[in-house]
Amino acid sequence: MNKSSSGDSESLSQAIETLRIYCGLLLLNLEKYKKGLDDNIIGDFIARGMTCTDSIFVVWQQGREQDAWILHRSLVDRLFLLHYLIESNSFAAFEEYSFMKTYETRRGLLNDKEMLNKFSADQIKGLKELLKSQEACYLQLKSKPNQWCRPKAKEVAKNMGLGFLYRFGYDYASMYVHPMALDGEVDFIRLVSSSNNRSHTDSTVIKNSILVQSILIQEGINASSMKWRAIIYDFLDQILKFLGDANNLEFNATLYKIGRIWPDNDLCKSRDSSILK
Repeated sequence: MNKSSSGDSESLSQAIETLRIYCGLLLLNLEKYKKGLDDNIIGDFIARGMTCTDSIFVVWQQGREQDAWILHRSLVDRLFLLHYLIESNSFAAFEEYSFMKTYETRRGLLNDKEMLNKFSADQIKGLKELLKSQEACYLQLKSKPNQWCRPKAKEVAKNMGLGFLYRFGYDYASMYVHPMALDGEVDFIRLVSSSNNRSHTDSTVIKNSILVQSILIQEGINASSMKWRAIIYDFLDQILKFLGDANNLEFNATLYKIGRIWPDNDLCKSRDSSILK
C-alpha cells in the first residue's frame, strides 16, 4: 500500500468536503419530496454515512489509522444493511425491530439495580413513564410471528457482487475491532515518537470510505420515491474517477453546476412527474 503525501491528504480532504455539501443538497431535496418511511430511512442512512466518513478522515488525519478502519467497518455495515432493506423491502419491519430493541434496552436499565444507582429519581421516573406509554405498542409488535433480524454482512456482499468490500473492508477492519496481539505496535510508536519522525499514514481507508459512501448514496437515491437529475449521478461517477486518479477533480465543477441549478430548480421530482433533464 502506498503512503499518503500531504498533497494526497489535501485532495482527499477536498473530495470529502465536496461530498458533504453534495449530500446536504440531496437531503434537502429528498426532504421536500419524500413520501414515507422508506425515504426517511434512506435519508438517515445517507446522512449517517456522511458523518461516519467525516469522522474516519478526522481520525486518520490524527495518525490513528486503526481506529479509522474500525469506523470504516461500521460504514460498510451500513451500506450492506441499506442494500438488504431495499432488496427485501423490509423498511417497516426494520423500524419495528429498532423500536423493540430500544424498548428492551431501556427496560433492561430499569431491571438493573447497579445501573439504577447511576440515575436520579427524576430520570428513573421519566424512563418508567416512557416505557409505560410504549408498552402496548411493544407487546403488539412482539406478538408478530415473523420478526425481522439483521442480515449477515458476508451474504449481503455476495448478493451485491461486492465480495471484495466484505473481505478487504468489513472483515479486514474486524481485526481492529477485536483485539489482536500486535495491534498496539503502531500506537506505541506514535506515542513515543516525535511528530517529525512519523511516516505518512496510508490513505487506503479514506479512499475506500469515499467509495463506500458513494455506493451507499447511489443505492439510496435509486431506491427513493424520486427521480433525480442526471447531473446528480454524474457527480458520483466523477468521485469514483477521482479515487483512481487524484488529479481528476472534475467533481468540483459538477458541484458548482449543481449549485447553479438549485434552489431555483429542484434536483429531483416525484417519479410520477415529468422527466428531469
